[in-house]
Amino acid sequence: MKPTPAQPVSSHTVRQRGRHSPATVAERDQPAVRAAQPESPRPGRPSDHDRLATSKRIDWRSDAGSGGMSLMMLIAAVALMMILGLVVDGGAKARALDHAGAIASEAARAAAATYRPGDVAIDPEAANFAAQDYLTAAGATGTVTVTGLDVAATVTLHQDTVFLPLVGIDAFTVTGAGQAQVVYQQGGTP
Repeated sequence: MKPTPAQPVSSHTVRQRGRHSPATVAERDQPAVRAAQPESPRPGRPSDHDRLATSKRIDWRSDAGSGGMSLMMLIAAVALMMILGLVVDGGAKARALDHAGAIASEAARAAAATYRPGDVAIDPEAANFAAQDYLTAAGATGTVTVTGLDVAATVTLHQDTVFLPLVGIDAFTVTGAGQAQVVYQQGGTP
């Protein structure tokens, strides 16, 4: 029996059910003869037959690997942290923008509330004082512009980041704007 690349070379043959032939018994008593392997096409390089016959099975469960899986896990962990940072800090920025807009609207309302019935326009000094008082209580900075019975407020907030300091962004600044207008009817309240 000639060995094939899929069968190992051994010194005995496999017995078939109850059949004995003189050639089989003679082969069993002879030492194993290895089939002649073709010469490698390039010196110093194994042929295809050698590579197939000596192929090595890779066991992915062993710790003797080259560290390829560890590198892949490291890259995946960094990418996940970046995505998590964008979600958390991006959401915080969106909330800060909404909050700045709400503070600006309330500061404009506080400034418009200084209107006294019978006046032609809102007193800019009193409006600015009321708006700055509200902004200080809210922990923001901003400006108020009074034009007749209209008030416009601009607010600036600073928000610290949670994950973005890993890439050098410690905080961000958001700006919100709000407006208020006094609507007054004679004999009514503003």
